[in-house]
Amino acid sequence: MPDGQRTFRSTKLTDRKKAWEVCLQWEKSAEQGRGGSFTEAQARKVLNTILESTGQAPMHNETIQDYFSNWQNAKELAKKPRTAERYGIVVERFLASLGPRAKNPLAALTVRDLESFRNDSMAQGKAPKTVAVEIKVLRTVLNVARRQGTMLTNPAEAVELPKVVSHTRDVFSPAQVQLLLATADDEWKTAILLGYYLGARLTDVTNLTWENVDLAGGVITYEQRKTGKGVTSPIHPDLEALLAELAGDNPRAYLCPTLQRRRVGGRSGLSQMFTRIMRDAGIDQQQVKGKGKQGRTFSKLSFHSLCATRSRARSQTREYRRKSGRNSPAMQTRRCIKNTRISNCCRSSRRLPRCRVCWQIDARTKKNSLLATNR
Repeated sequence: MPDGQRTFRSTKLTDRKKAWEVCLQWEKSAEQGRGGSFTEAQARKVLNTILESTGQAPMHNETIQDYFSNWQNAKELAKKPRTAERYGIVVERFLASLGPRAKNPLAALTVRDLESFRNDSMAQGKAPKTVAVEIKVLRTVLNVARRQGTMLTNPAEAVELPKVVSHTRDVFSPAQVQLLLATADDEWKTAILLGYYLGARLTDVTNLTWENVDLAGGVITYEQRKTGKGVTSPIHPDLEALLAELAGDNPRAYLCPTLQRRRVGGRSGLSQMFTRIMRDAGIDQQQVKGKGKQGRTFSKLSFHSLCATRSRARSQTREYRRKSGRNSPAMQTRRCIKNTRISNCCRSSRRLPRCRVCWQIDARTKKNSLLATNR
């Protein structure tokens, strides 16, 4: 031992020659320890020498910067570009906050490093929710290291998250939907009805093609861009009437070709276009300013509120079925699961108030001109 005390330790090896080599390395390390010159780097070197002499792979001595950069590169291949970009911004900010310490071994990362990053973000005026998301991203990165055995514990799990106050999305009333239809032009009316009756996100709506539409079967099937989850939704009678008039002979054509060519974000993006439609219709977005100097403004009413409107109708249908006893095991065993899901979606879709719309179709261009009228 470093203090000169005699002790016995097993090398856990059955080969006498390999066991003797390990003992020699232990003795050399003990002498360096007694001399006060045994550093962490030397300890890792000794352990790697022992591992290599016994035919095992050496310890992985990756720096914090190298590990986070490699993780980021892997995410760029596995995740969607926007998701990988958000992760990359967090990783770059965290490495910058470490400064020269980013060159330290990954195992040297401490809870204090992560808490300092959290405190700096809060001091910059970032919203608590944004800071919480950043810490969760770092937890994800370090959890991979822990599962791989590179770290014994995840220091990010010991970092307390800031308190977050969440705002709920509001829904459009039937009268507001009518105002939107009366104000919007051509393809936006189609997009609004698709969002209203399908509960689909704006990106999913604008990327729908006629290949996704099965008028004979009465369903629209698509894959959500955000989650990658497949969705099969019934077609509401109002929506069916519109699609029947617009249907063409090109299955790859977009339902909203002009909108599909635009990005969702940006000053001239789809979100801002819908905001202008709301403003022209006299509908308040009900904006709430986020906390902190850099807190984002949250709009309780946006295109996503059309999704919330559909979700509320679906939850009302489930509540009705629960109270009426239609969800009993005896009833469910007599149904086909797939047909039950479609049937439940049909019920929730029909709970949405109908939008009375007069369609005027240009037979040459197949563009719809909708004249919305009040109920």
